[in-house]
Amino acid sequence: GREWTREDIFEQGGIWQSFDFHGRFASADPEKLLGSMNTSHREARAFLGEAKWLVLTLGSAWAYLLPGGEVAANCHKVPADHFTRRLLSQEEMIDGLEGLLEHLRQHNPGLQVILTISPVRHIREGFIENNRSKAALISVVHHLVDKYEQANYFPAYELVIDDLRDYRFFAEDMVHPNYLATRYVWEKFAGAMIDEPSRSIMEEVNKLHVAMAHRPMHPDAPAHHEFLAKHLRLALDLAERFARLDLARHIVHFRG
Repeated sequence: GREWTREDIFEQGGIWQSFDFHGRFASADPEKLLGSMNTSHREARAFLGEAKWLVLTLGSAWAYLLPGGEVAANCHKVPADHFTRRLLSQEEMIDGLEGLLEHLRQHNPGLQVILTISPVRHIREGFIENNRSKAALISVVHHLVDKYEQANYFPAYELVIDDLRDYRFFAEDMVHPNYLATRYVWEKFAGAMIDEPSRSIMEEVNKLHVAMAHRPMHPDAPAHHEFLAKHLRLALDLAERFARLDLARHIVHFRG
């Protein structure tokens, strides 16, 4: 429930930002920036109070510390000499994440947390350093899963690194998983975490997404009008059967 103030932001190249926030929170007007930061924080806090599931993905155990000792969540391309880099100890990470889980439990007692470890290797840290980091994260995550009933683990890291084990599943940088890999992980996630009725609904909604991406060669042709009418019927049927689905933009699109 905290509020961010001018002491929490900095100016670089005429743009104000915060080491606590994503890069999209940036403005030439510091008051505008603070307004967007605090609004987003309030919305996130309210959302977490009602959520049933939260997925937390841990990427690296390497931390970039500010001169005062605080960890920067985003470095915003500030020169490296502004930070001190070090590998967090498992004890530090356990303390921080246990504190987070306790706060979440107090804020929303029914919230379930799915922990994952990013399969993206932080090569800029070095191969050895990356492996030290991932090993520490794996140990910490399983400590949390063993200790907290609301903590669950989904093995995205193992699926990519150990199951796929081939560079054809990576992008050109040989670091980021490509579409084939992310699709594979998503299918495993859906099979493990989402029930069959929900997966059936997802498949129907996905048909609408694919149809919306379709670019006709002849938009005035009768065949395309039938295509639009067919998917409009599907969208209206889904909206009637499942009131919680927001299909307004799909319906507008297929109405032409």
